[in-house]
Amino acid sequence: MGYYDEDGHYHSFRHGLHHREVTISGPRRSEGHRGGRAPHTVTIPCHHIRIGDMLILQGRPCQVIRITTSPHTGQHRYLGVDLFTKQLHEESSFISNPSPSVVVQNMLGPVFKQYRVLDIRDDGRVVAMTETGDVKQGLPVLDQSSLLAKIEDAFANGRGSVRVLVLNDEGRELAVDYKVLHGSRL
Repeated sequence: MGYYDEDGHYHSFRHGLHHREVTISGPRRSEGHRGGRAPHTVTIPCHHIRIGDMLILQGRPCQVIRITTSPHTGQHRYLGVDLFTKQLHEESSFISNPSPSVVVQNMLGPVFKQYRVLDIRDDGRVVAMTETGDVKQGLPVLDQSSLLAKIEDAFANGRGSVRVLVLNDEGRELAVDYKVLHGSRL
């Protein structure tokens, strides 16, 4: 599981986040993906996508649960669970031509933001501060892989600043991962 930075470089979540906010700056260089790309998305080459990664499938943020490849066309097809509604969505990859004679299959991935954890409420939601200093009350946490317990444990240890990686979908936000920043990197 990972993300792309504003320069198009892939970073694995296993190695931590390298930027305070992951954004894309500049137009997407692909042709013909249903009239253009959705806001707050970034293109991801299909060879980087694994089961468990987050993609935009049919316009919804989803976690990939199955990947298939057509033996005839080589096109990738992704099945995922919507992170907010828990419905299944499926979509095929699209083709881009970054330079002549180069064909790349891509999918759309969400753009993540990183918020600082200020507190964890009794109902399992997080109180966090954005990069602009706004305080978000009651930020829900993804209910998979005991993420809330891991965040609570890191926050209780107090050995650094706990940050949550947040996915935004039309105003609704969800914490999908976390990391601990130690004193030298605050």
